[in-house]
Amino acid sequence: MKNLTTLLILMIPICLYSQEKVILSHTIKMYNEIEISLELENKPNDRFHLIKIDTLTATYNKGQILHNNIFENSFRRANVVARYELEENKKYHKIDIKGTIIYFKPSENKKSYFNLGKLKGLEKNINLIDKSVVKANPTVYFSIVDSANIQKTFPDFRYKTNNGEDYKSIDFKSYDLMYAYRSTKNQDLIIAVNEDLDHGYNNLTLTDKRTNMKYKLIKLKKDMAATEKEEIKIELMIENENSIERIPFDFKNANLK
Repeated sequence: MKNLTTLLILMIPICLYSQEKVILSHTIKMYNEIEISLELENKPNDRFHLIKIDTLTATYNKGQILHNNIFENSFRRANVVARYELEENKKYHKIDIKGTIIYFKPSENKKSYFNLGKLKGLEKNINLIDKSVVKANPTVYFSIVDSANIQKTFPDFRYKTNNGEDYKSIDFKSYDLMYAYRSTKNQDLIIAVNEDLDHGYNNLTLTDKRTNMKYKLIKLKKDMAATEKEEIKIELMIENENSIERIPFDFKNANLK
């Protein structure tokens, strides 16, 4: 991210709707960016109440659209953030913000939440997603994988973490969990490890461009024992139309100070 020096808090605008759900939690003007943060009022911040940006348009100066927007189209427990790069030599006095938030509430009854249990009971290198989900969407995939599977997919992979070191092979023993996954634009897949969505540290993610499959290698704990790894719990939240709600928002006249 670029170095941003000057921070100016924008005034919270008046919302066009008499809505209570979507909140414009902050709009911040930085040196060459505007950051917009949205959340839902009184929403629990846990893995069973997730939101992401579905559509978003920001306009200024009587309808001119702000371009060069950056936002990660993935589910979050708390707020979702979008950023717009500002053009030099243009004045931005007010902005309007309009779009839709997707509110996802995973549920066993609606076939969008699956507790796979502990790692020791899971077969490796096969799709562990419920067959009813795969039948409706064969693209969606999740599998616990072993080192042989990754080596077969990426036989010549080498990497380095900084310019001062040589390229090296993957040290599979340094990771506590390895899995492969794939989702689609209209059916997101969220993986919880030990009830945590933001799991691990010093993780390594590889993408097979032929299949669009992503492989994630995760460190959960320093010197994690084999018996501890067997107790790792896996949960899947798989987006579907029965488990989501699309909530519109339309905020007018955000005054840039």
